[in-house]
Amino acid sequence: MKKLIGNVAVGIGVILALPLLLIVIFILIEIVGYVANNATTYKQTKELTSYIEKSIEDAGIVDVYSFTGNTTGTGNHVECESVVTFNSDMPEDEVARIFDKKYRYHDLEKKDGSYVITVIGDAPFRDNIEGH
Repeated sequence: MKKLIGNVAVGIGVILALPLLLIVIFILIEIVGYVANNATTYKQTKELTSYIEKSIEDAGIVDVYSFTGNTTGTGNHVECESVVTFNSDMPEDEVARIFDKKYRYHDLEKKDGSYVITVIGDAPFRDNIEGH
């Protein structure tokens, strides 16, 4: 009888622990996704800054900004946004050609004599909590 009660207690313990274990696993996946998405944004921004310095000889970086999350405000997804403001005397059409070679999705603006390049890339964990 003691053995039966012990087996029932173990069974109840497993049944109660399983949902808790699944919740912990879910939270760990979200944390890993958060770290991976932010690392991807950091890498993308670093590569963009390096590409500007390498491709545009007289480029002077003024400001660097990055954001990981939902950039459009629609849907629940995560994107990696990098924005770099730089100065250059190079004509706008030449600067645009340089970025067209490397980046499929980008936005180039010239504001107050400075160029502002925005690149939005995919996050490895698109459905992470950061996109909500």
